[in-house]
Amino acid sequence: MAKAFPTQEIGSLPKFSWRTKPLRGTTLYDEDIAIAKEWGERLEVPGRTDLYKILSKRADFSEKEKKAIVDFALLYAIRMGETAGAKLAKNEGLDLVWSGEQARTEMYETPVSSMKGFEFIGKVRSFDNKYWKMASIRDAPTYKENYHIDELSFTKKHAKRKIKVPVTDAITIMSWSDNHYYTAKWAKEKASPLKRSFNARREFTLDLAKIIRKVIRELIEREGVEEVQIDIPAATQFQSVDDIKLVAESFNETTKGLSATFSVHSCFPPKLGYAILFPHLLDMKKCERYSFEYGNRDTFKRGVDPESRIGFADLKLFKEYGYNKGLGVGVIHIHTDVLPTVSVVRDRVLYSAKVTDLDPASLYINPDCGLRTRSPEVAQKMLDLVVAGAEKARGGLGGN
Repeated sequence: MAKAFPTQEIGSLPKFSWRTKPLRGTTLYDEDIAIAKEWGERLEVPGRTDLYKILSKRADFSEKEKKAIVDFALLYAIRMGETAGAKLAKNEGLDLVWSGEQARTEMYETPVSSMKGFEFIGKVRSFDNKYWKMASIRDAPTYKENYHIDELSFTKKHAKRKIKVPVTDAITIMSWSDNHYYTAKWAKEKASPLKRSFNARREFTLDLAKIIRKVIRELIEREGVEEVQIDIPAATQFQSVDDIKLVAESFNETTKGLSATFSVHSCFPPKLGYAILFPHLLDMKKCERYSFEYGNRDTFKRGVDPESRIGFADLKLFKEYGYNKGLGVGVIHIHTDVLPTVSVVRDRVLYSAKVTDLDPASLYINPDCGLRTRSPEVAQKMLDLVVAGAEKARGGLGGN
């Protein structure tokens, strides 16, 4: 029988100071090296003494040394996923892992930097005092290089668990960019301002989707990747019906003609809920699993009833629309260090199974979103709770 409530992380993990400082040209201190050693021993990272030797230099790292530091950051992230739950569960480790996006600058900047037609124009605050560089599209975007090949190749070589590759989607790149080129192009058309604005967004999005499709095709053909997670945090940034339909159209354009398992992750739209995406979300033809956020608005009470699990109310949408594929359920709020107990996570898992009526083997358990905004200590505890809570829920199947 397939495993009930398999576990996964959504994509990003925090970057240690010893990973970020060398690439910024900042000197390492004793504390940075001590952190590398503490976590290296805790996670039993292979070859870790080589990292310690490199870091002991403290500054003026060569490009080769910087590359080695990033590679070790990938190893640390892989081990965080593969050892998750070690102190709380009988069987440690996530079932589906990634290397924490340690090789990427940021989920927007990295893909945009690997396409022609963009010009960076300044920094923008996202959340939790995290910033990203915004770009303006000045010409039709074109493919420049594959920005995931190296990290995928490295992760495949070193991961012991099944892996997936998180890829930023076209909707998000479009939404987070200044749409100079396409807005100017469509300004000449005879249509209402709203229609011209949407047409500009749509053309920009579909042009990006073709580039991302090429990136994914290379991951499949050159590295044999089996699962790709399409990240769409901006799925509800524009809230017209046409824009919601465009989310599905963009996904279909991106995955057209490709053979892999595709999943989708999208952040929770405050006040609106995921209902705004239905039913058009289900028009994503090749999507085998949606991974959504629910823990961020739930109570910390025990129970598998609607009052205790108010954050999971939107789950009923999947049953109402007859959805019967996979579903990733976010059970940990990732923008706070306040953590639920293992028993509360267990109840969140069991309630999700109860409300959706999905096969427990199709119900993946994960944090709400990526963990890059948390400290490594808190991020590890969150992954521990995912693994331990899912394990405890398996024991509760068929009862309370």
